[in-house]
Amino acid sequence: MATDAEIGTNLTRIRGSRSQKDVADAMRDRGFKWSQATVWSVEKGERPLRLTEAQALGSVLRVNHDLLLAQPEELDLHAEAVYFTEMLEDIRDLAYESYSAQLRLARAVDDRPESERAGITLAQVVRNAIDAAAEGLARADEHARTAKANHEWTNSLNAGGSEFRDAFLTRIQNATTTLAQTPSYKIGSKSDGIDQAES
Repeated sequence: MATDAEIGTNLTRIRGSRSQKDVADAMRDRGFKWSQATVWSVEKGERPLRLTEAQALGSVLRVNHDLLLAQPEELDLHAEAVYFTEMLEDIRDLAYESYSAQLRLARAVDDRPESERAGITLAQVVRNAIDAAAEGLARADEHARTAKANHEWTNSLNAGGSEFRDAFLTRIQNATTTLAQTPSYKIGSKSDGIDQAES
């Protein structure tokens, strides 16, 4: 059973960069007479957290309220999962934005006479987010293979079962293998897909 102090520490971690006032406002919207001082008191372990409040806090913070009772290593896993999800969203957004940026570059180069293209090559314009992602996957795959060959797995990777780790590595290897078999890609080469375009 978690102590009030441990629950407070967990709340602080889960709250992250969100302000105490924002959390208090959201709790008031759910019918609880909370102020910023209430959040502060709970986080310091000076005020017990009621079950109904914990359930509401879970809703406010978009987590299962059981995390408020979690051990530090459970919160570490949750934090890693959140970070991973946020990173995937960033990758998605950057890939989407790269399309517009690449299209603008291509149009700008097309609109200039060849003598005014400032050394921009067709290779630079054609190379895109897919190529960059493929290179990143190839680097990750090579890193995993090297680490495995050198028996350099960390204790955290060796701890417990290997279901998720193996699934992750398999997915990377499958993706790089598939891309490597695609004629327009040369994984690990800076000139992915360019030879055909410039020939």
